[in-house]
Amino acid sequence: MSGGHSKAFEYFGVVPKNIRWSWSGRSPDGSSVAVRLWQDKFEEKGRIYRSWSDDEPGAWKSRPGFTELIENLVHARENLDGIVSVILLIAKDKDVSPRSIERSSPAPNLKMRVVELDEDAGTYLLERVG
Repeated sequence: MSGGHSKAFEYFGVVPKNIRWSWSGRSPDGSSVAVRLWQDKFEEKGRIYRSWSDDEPGAWKSRPGFTELIENLVHARENLDGIVSVILLIAKDKDVSPRSIERSSPAPNLKMRVVELDEDAGTYLLERVG
């Protein structure tokens, strides 16, 4: 299972802090960021991806994978014109929480741009590029 996850990160040349809980990774030279996104959570026919807001305010800061994701989105916004690569996740069951991943695969033709990012709230909005 984790082999598939690490392969998706490797595809983009990025390194997650921890393959088990990371939701994103950054290349060693900082030239690229890849993020894991649930395929069924895209909005507007795949154009928009929004952070989930059903969390307790501030609760995200206790989750290292989410903290790393926000750090990587900040890095992308400040250094990469906001552009991130996407690893698509398919949930085993969309209705359970926490979800578990059935499939994880790189989406080489899908780039997203960070258009909104609130580092205090841990909320973000990504928009498809191209």
